[in-house]
Amino acid sequence: MTKLKEKKLSNYKHSRQFFDRLMAVIALSTILAAYIFGFAQAKADVMPAFRQLLPSAQRFEKISDSVFAGYHGEQILGYVAIGEATGYGGPLMVAVAVTPQGMVNDFVIVDDRETDSYLIRVKESGLLEALIGKSCQDTFRIGQDVDAVSGATYTAEAIAGAVGKSCRGVMAGGLGVNAAYEASAKIQIGVPEITLILLFAVGFYGHRAKFKYTRYARWISMIVGLIILGFWLNRPLTIANINQILLGFWPAWQSHLYWYLLVFGVILVLTIDGKNPYCDWFCPFGAAQECLGVIGQAKISSPGKFKGTLKWLQRGFAWLAIILALIFRNPSISSYEVFDALFARVGTTVSFTLLLIVLIASLLMKRPWCNYLCPVRPVTDFIHMLRRSAIELWKM
Repeated sequence: MTKLKEKKLSNYKHSRQFFDRLMAVIALSTILAAYIFGFAQAKADVMPAFRQLLPSAQRFEKISDSVFAGYHGEQILGYVAIGEATGYGGPLMVAVAVTPQGMVNDFVIVDDRETDSYLIRVKESGLLEALIGKSCQDTFRIGQDVDAVSGATYTAEAIAGAVGKSCRGVMAGGLGVNAAYEASAKIQIGVPEITLILLFAVGFYGHRAKFKYTRYARWISMIVGLIILGFWLNRPLTIANINQILLGFWPAWQSHLYWYLLVFGVILVLTIDGKNPYCDWFCPFGAAQECLGVIGQAKISSPGKFKGTLKWLQRGFAWLAIILALIFRNPSISSYEVFDALFARVGTTVSFTLLLIVLIASLLMKRPWCNYLCPVRPVTDFIHMLRRSAIELWKM
């Protein structure tokens, strides 16, 4: 290569890096503006829920910050209270109607950030009906006096916990009775958490040059991720998880250890090692695409001259998904991943159609979703760019 070509290549790399960093600054500035705007507009209107729960009430009188008494004339018909808990997607708010005798008469979910598949599983399990009629003296804890819901544990715990908090507020504020003891969250370590730790360990060490069995270890990791993180748990890393971090919707780590291991495990390993073990080694949807690629003998690695355009479209969609989530303060409102359609068999006609297109494309092209559609990939690329920039500044 001549010196002239080397100089042109060097100038091209520097101009590209400058453009990428400029776009990163613009993206961060707009994301900050969206967060400020969303925070200023955030306000949940609970009065329609009150009237739905106690339609005969002529007026509501405030007893405490979260408890109101519903009156018909001078007679107390019951109490309505607001309770909040943290689900897998963020804060979940319920309004609960309690009888003067301290029994749950009815409740509605006022605000939530859960994905549709989790809420559908909870509703189909009968949990909502089981909570109605319970005494406010109960603990409302999953596995104790409330049955667990397979595949939607965090959502079920959030709903039961929010109803329990509402009841305790009524007991203490409205009925003047000592509220039931709210036990502190216990650290939950089970198969999901242990599996995730092992997968990160395999991904961290498996890509090293000295490791002789990289190919076998990677395929084992992908199959485990596909089966456990995908079809069993349906808890892959999504743009909604990234939005939760930005919105500050961080759940209690004791009961959501899997969430912290998944999200911050990717960020930590990527920052320290410069590698992305999740996306490359055990992302369940990535594994599904590679399995189909083996079946179809996928040979296309990139869409040729459209590669650059598709990459910037992918970044643009990811940016827009984050902006909308911050404006509406709902992490999953702009999530367009098709994971639920595959792993939970739940979704819209659009999501199932997109899933079918991606799966067919995977037979011919290597990981089309991961490389050109996934909104998480631009986020990890951004973290990698920050890491590279920090190293360059350190060496100066």
